[in-house]
Amino acid sequence: MKIYKLAVVALLGALCMGILSGCTAEEPIAPEQDYGYIQFKLYKAASYEPSNPADDASTKAVVNQLELLSQACKVQVTLEYGNTTIAQTLPVSAASAEAAEYGLRSDKLRVLAGEYSVKLFQLYDANDELLYNGSDDAPQITVIPNGLTTHDLVVNVEPRGKVKFTLVKDVDADFPNAPEVEARSVNRQYTFDEIATFDITVQSGYQTYTFEGLESTFSIHFDEDSTTFGYQTSSLVCDSILSLPAGEYKIASYLTYDANKILLETNENPKEYVFVVEDNKLTEAKPPITLYEADEYIKDGYALYEIWKALNGPKWYGSAEGEVQGSNWDFNKDPDLWCNQPGVQVHSNGRVARLSLGEFGVVGHMPAAIGQLDQMIELYIGTHNDNDGNMAYNYDPSLALDQTAAERSARRMENHKAYLDMIHTAHQVSEPIARAMSIKGIHLPSNALYDRGYTEDQIFNMSTGEQREIVLMDMNFGKKTNGLKSLPAEIGRLTNLEYFFVANGDLTSLPAEMENLVNLTDVEVYNCSEMVEFPMVLAKLPKLTSLNISNNAQWSPEEIRKGFEAFAAGPAANSLQILYARQNNLDELPESFKNMHRIGLLDLAYNKISKLHPLTKEVAPVKTYLDYNMIEEFPVDGDGYFCGTDDIESFSCTHNKLKEFPNIFNAQSEYVASSVDFSFNEISGFPDDFRGVNVETLTLSRNPITSFPKEFGETDSKVSYIILRGCEISEFPEGCFDGKFSNYFVSFDLTYNHITSLPKDFTAEKLPYLYGFDISYNSLAAFPWGPLNCPGLTVYAVRSQRDKDGNRCLREWPTGLYQHVGLRAFYIGSNDLRKIEDTISYMIYYLDISDNPNITFDASEICYYWQAGAYILMYDKTQNIIGCDEMLR
Repeated sequence: MKIYKLAVVALLGALCMGILSGCTAEEPIAPEQDYGYIQFKLYKAASYEPSNPADDASTKAVVNQLELLSQACKVQVTLEYGNTTIAQTLPVSAASAEAAEYGLRSDKLRVLAGEYSVKLFQLYDANDELLYNGSDDAPQITVIPNGLTTHDLVVNVEPRGKVKFTLVKDVDADFPNAPEVEARSVNRQYTFDEIATFDITVQSGYQTYTFEGLESTFSIHFDEDSTTFGYQTSSLVCDSILSLPAGEYKIASYLTYDANKILLETNENPKEYVFVVEDNKLTEAKPPITLYEADEYIKDGYALYEIWKALNGPKWYGSAEGEVQGSNWDFNKDPDLWCNQPGVQVHSNGRVARLSLGEFGVVGHMPAAIGQLDQMIELYIGTHNDNDGNMAYNYDPSLALDQTAAERSARRMENHKAYLDMIHTAHQVSEPIARAMSIKGIHLPSNALYDRGYTEDQIFNMSTGEQREIVLMDMNFGKKTNGLKSLPAEIGRLTNLEYFFVANGDLTSLPAEMENLVNLTDVEVYNCSEMVEFPMVLAKLPKLTSLNISNNAQWSPEEIRKGFEAFAAGPAANSLQILYARQNNLDELPESFKNMHRIGLLDLAYNKISKLHPLTKEVAPVKTYLDYNMIEEFPVDGDGYFCGTDDIESFSCTHNKLKEFPNIFNAQSEYVASSVDFSFNEISGFPDDFRGVNVETLTLSRNPITSFPKEFGETDSKVSYIILRGCEISEFPEGCFDGKFSNYFVSFDLTYNHITSLPKDFTAEKLPYLYGFDISYNSLAAFPWGPLNCPGLTVYAVRSQRDKDGNRCLREWPTGLYQHVGLRAFYIGSNDLRKIEDTISYMIYYLDISDNPNITFDASEICYYWQAGAYILMYDKTQNIIGCDEMLR
């Protein structure tokens, strides 16, 4: 199609007229200022609203209407100018195909000023194929010189609008009080928030349109249409903007899918919902998704509401870590959101998985409604850690709420070992020994507090050497943090329950129906002071793995002993691995306890145990704690066993009444125990038939032992770290380091004794691997040179030597100390050193000379390193420090 410039057409017309008329005079070309511009705007007839009523145009379509205005790429306009007819083709465009539906603009057309009218316009596609013929009966177009005139052309295009779907919930006005209805036929019951994508079919007349794979985003928000203040609801918003012909639609069907594209529901008869699509307008359609009261997760929400009401819910004041202080449950929201509460966790299907009530201060009787929560895995109505202001730590490994229930089950022993290490702080070595271990990269329970940042004077009373109580356990029997009075028989329906904790309340008994809880593995009945009888039903649980029945001093010795015998005779004997029975009145470990072959962790501290029976080799706990009892001896069976020792990591029986070292270990064992502690007993010696020990750390602090135990060498015992702090040792018997395995000794803490000298056999030959030695707070008058012969010695301490009258008695400096190749720390503070005439090695980078008031010390060799922070010197500014004036500033 040829496109002519209007000016050329006018000029040719004028020339032709001159020739035909025979005029010889040439007509002049119109001046520039006589030209103007026309621009055409194309609009859809269905949504056309002229900005100027005078521009209103009626269109007479010659062909069928266009489906989309964006199909048009060119417009050919036939104009009438006086007696002249002009046809001009112009490109039309918009910012995008979507914007085209709101109007197209043509290029500007330059014409002579004057009056024009549109007689016809035609639309063409990109291939110059005719799409549409239209006429325009609008008034004249006036073109003014040097001006721009716009003119609307109205096209008959199918009316089409946009729609955005937001799925909302269909909750009847009387819901949740409506009678239950049969659940819909779906693959499984599902919650509203599980819908990740959906397909939807809409119908207008006989025409249907289906949209598939629409992604949705779940959100909880306030319901703007609710008359109740603060009412919460939820919805699923689809961000996709879809196109539909204008008209009235209803929802014909929908399909919903979860995040894994698994079909959740096909609903071909949804609740009636109508929406209207208007031309070039966006409609937000809100098709309802029906909720069913019969769905179990809805029932769980109702059960929580009943529990809340029965346990004084309106007055709850939550104090759980991670929750807002004073938090409470909120039911001012759609019923399907009722399980979304503090202290409640749900499965992916919306069913309650975990319920923690202890932090809310519940009061009253648990209602029967709890039986509805039959998918629950964990139930906590108080724990040993509730509101415990005495605890020196925040994280409780035995609860490990940062782990899932499955993770906790898999790591159960690991978690409880960590908890036991925290509540039974091992007796610590002195700071010099801890430094030696740190230099070697060794981390054991006996130096754990140093690793946690404690200093020596925080750990010990330095005047007596006695270890302070660093971690205080809750000993407050009868403390209440909740007022739960009873549990209903319906709790027996919770057959999926694995964790059940009750503590610090008014509970008087456990229902007999709890024997139906065949999956229960972890149980705590802690500080239930109103529960007079031992909960015998627990002994019937076939999978019971961990049990904490501590701090129940209301049980008589006979009552708790009866409970232990029930466990030993019941199915729990074949499953129980972890037992806490601290802070009770147990006076005798029953003989039947030897049936508990699976016990791995046993904590019976703070009881009144005075009588034990052999457990036999078959009972072999990994960790055993019998601290703070009244034990005088450990009986053994015919094979010499109190218990199996092959798997021992920790065995602690401190603060008891043992008179001699228990003969329950054997140096010939192939297995090395990690820690054995008999501190704070009355041990003064060893049995004649002592079989020795094979242990990494042996602690005998605060026992009336007067001489270093020669028995270790005589029995070929293997001991790496020995702590004999605060005993009454004054001598080393001849040959005490002649044992076959004396070379296993690598560290000694002999502080706070009465030692005046070291034996002659304290040599590198006998102790080749010694790297930590602390003989501080003794009575050495001459410097003990023996340890310096050990090439691997890393830390050596001889602080605070006093004679029997309390006078400083050590004045000797070990001349030539700088020649030791391995020494890195030397402690000789709080003595009576005078002038030091010796080279000071910068390699011994930790040196304690403090509290030597008469000392003269030349620091010139170490001054540079001290200033650079590479040397630590413990000193007093009142001392005579020379060679480094900066130290005295």
